[in-house]
Amino acid sequence: MKLTNDEKVAGELSPERLNKAVQTFNDVGYVVIENVYDAAFLDTVRTAYETELARFIQSKGGIAALEGKTFGKNHIGFFPPLHLPLAHTQLVAQPVAVQLMQALLGADPQCAFFHTNTALPGSGIQPVHRDTGHLMGVAHPVATLVLNIPLCDFTIANGATEVWPGTHPILGGVLDDERAAAFPSVRTEISVGSFILRDMRMWHRGMPNDSDNPRTMYAIVYERGFIRTPVITVPRTTWESWSDTARHIFRHNQVVEDTEHTPRVWGA
Repeated sequence: MKLTNDEKVAGELSPERLNKAVQTFNDVGYVVIENVYDAAFLDTVRTAYETELARFIQSKGGIAALEGKTFGKNHIGFFPPLHLPLAHTQLVAQPVAVQLMQALLGADPQCAFFHTNTALPGSGIQPVHRDTGHLMGVAHPVATLVLNIPLCDFTIANGATEVWPGTHPILGGVLDDERAAAFPSVRTEISVGSFILRDMRMWHRGMPNDSDNPRTMYAIVYERGFIRTPVITVPRTTWESWSDTARHIFRHNQVVEDTEHTPRVWGA
């Protein structure tokens, strides 16, 4: 679904278009919204992000040292610092994304997981997986979703994610490549400036990046208000720059002085 210029300015879909987007999400497990972000804004974000990613890789001893500790060969899962512009209010609480999240998760979605995924050149193929299971082992409406914001065009060449539409309600059984082969899949080829909302139970996998450039995206997780996950710290300068909506979504987290902010790490 592509935002009209009027919707982009207003920061909301019409009731009819909102219902269509929600129905698409519920039917297939994800929805793509195009024409959301300006290219110049994302260029600024990507430049800052690539600096932080390079610093992170260097701190771990380089790509070779990360082998076997990432999401697959040259797939880097990374918690960037919540400094500006990386945690701009338009990224953590983009109005149309919030409108959709409220329709899907209820009036009080929350966030405590600010993450990114990068497929570097030469990345391998991931096993088919889902990011979360079903609460109490039964199928239910979406409780947790991820907002993916590409910082470049997603193409077959650079590893556009493979997804299995309609698999989010499936219960039980071992999930592996053999089982997934019985279901149709698609590749999420989308242009920069778009976002994807995805039910985290949907089957998917990262694909090889055969291009010469990193394929980078945000992966920010939002949940229903009753779910509790470990808190993260938010730098005061970032908090003060955020809209009231962004602050409410991150309400259960801890605001700290900028110098005291430490990004989350896996296992903590």
